[in-house]
Amino acid sequence: MKVKWDVSEPAPSASPRFEPIDRQQIVLEPLDVERLIEETHPARHIWAILGRLDLSRFLGEVKAVEGRAGRNSWEPRLLIAMWIYAYSRGISSAREIERQCAYEPGLRWLTGLKKVNHHTLSDFRVGHGEALQSLFVQVLGILTMEKLVTLERVTVDGTKVRACVNKKTFSRAQKIQEHLKVARAHVEAMQQEEAEQERRGRHAAAQRRAARERVERLEAALKEVERLQTEKKWERDKPCQASTTDADAQFMHTSDHGLAPSYNVQLTADAKNKLVIDVAVSKQPSDSIHLLPALDRIQQCLHTYPQQAVADGDYTTREAVVGAAGRGVDYYGSWKGADQERMGHGIAAEYHPGAFEYDERANEMICPLGERLVFQTVQQRTGGLEVYIYAADAEVCRGCSERQRCSPQNAMERQGRAVSVAVEPAVVERYHAKMATEVGKAIYKERAPVAEFPHAWLKDKLNWVRMRCRGIAKTQCEALWVCLTYNLQRYFKLSQVQPA
Repeated sequence: MKVKWDVSEPAPSASPRFEPIDRQQIVLEPLDVERLIEETHPARHIWAILGRLDLSRFLGEVKAVEGRAGRNSWEPRLLIAMWIYAYSRGISSAREIERQCAYEPGLRWLTGLKKVNHHTLSDFRVGHGEALQSLFVQVLGILTMEKLVTLERVTVDGTKVRACVNKKTFSRAQKIQEHLKVARAHVEAMQQEEAEQERRGRHAAAQRRAARERVERLEAALKEVERLQTEKKWERDKPCQASTTDADAQFMHTSDHGLAPSYNVQLTADAKNKLVIDVAVSKQPSDSIHLLPALDRIQQCLHTYPQQAVADGDYTTREAVVGAAGRGVDYYGSWKGADQERMGHGIAAEYHPGAFEYDERANEMICPLGERLVFQTVQQRTGGLEVYIYAADAEVCRGCSERQRCSPQNAMERQGRAVSVAVEPAVVERYHAKMATEVGKAIYKERAPVAEFPHAWLKDKLNWVRMRCRGIAKTQCEALWVCLTYNLQRYFKLSQVQPA
């Protein structure tokens, strides 16, 4: 009898059948390098715009020249494109760039299937500070020429970026001196064996270089401790310390409410398209001193000051308001710098300086009990502030029944109650009047969306949350690379929506 099987069901004794996979085979196939990436790929845009810029400043240290022996150097245009493309993908490690040159399409297209050594990439990133600054300014020139940067209004804001250093590397001066003594002895011993080490080749040269760099880092750390001691930045129960691997790194409060070795990265953004027009790395945790230098750097690069500048209360000091006005910049910010006499030292509220009346005709202050305080002197303080000092007679205060409530900490045997009156400069008075208007409040309200946008982009999209380099000079180069990448990304995006 003939049996018919249903083709929709496998035979009872049959095994499943799959497509075989052979990973041991070797395949030789043609590859069109030009077609590795599409026409709209970011790597093509980066390569094209670099062809419009002057990169001659990067050629100063190229040793390979025509007619002489030696290995060819990598073209600066290629290394710049590789770093910008890598940062745009959130990659800041030179070793990772070298590894991805073997398979990542954009890097394979840029290098023409070649692999660039990570040492070359690392040295190039921090070895051309002035040339990199010039490149940043050239890109700003393109953005200004295409009216993407107008300088009608700018915002200044800072963020803390963690340093490439461990907390355990911070040591006191005595400990640093001990390490420095050992390191110098090690360098001297290696110099005595220099003849033998030269025969050992490049490995010995690298060891000598590492020993010298360690001595330099320890000397820099010792100088940083001495600077902190001179400026009295630390309290007595908190002795001065500095990192033995990165002396410029300082403990700062970060955005996640932590305290870690960091750098203060200052960004100035143009309000029209939120493009970065100035970047500076500082080891000073406070933002109060960075507004005027930022305005001066903009004038130096773009040959003009912005029309308006907006910043938060950390930047708004009397010096900043007066300095911005002197530069012709219309400044807007929240005020935190008012000088007010504190009510501490046990002074009762009814005897606060605001309770004293001023007799303009006699140029005297009258206390709540009717006693007069005579003018003593005027103090000239920073920012044009004038402080007038008035004091009462010691005999009058000594016999007053309210002296314990009016001035309990005062030495009544020598002097009476004193009151200071601060007179703001006319520029500051006009600033306060301007910020009290609805227009001033509206302009300041637009600060946050502009100022914080670049910081969010750098940290979230470019993954720039920690420095890869050490030292203020190298971290400045790193910040320029990141901001250059950000500006080009914004430029490519904004150019697409504009008419051809």
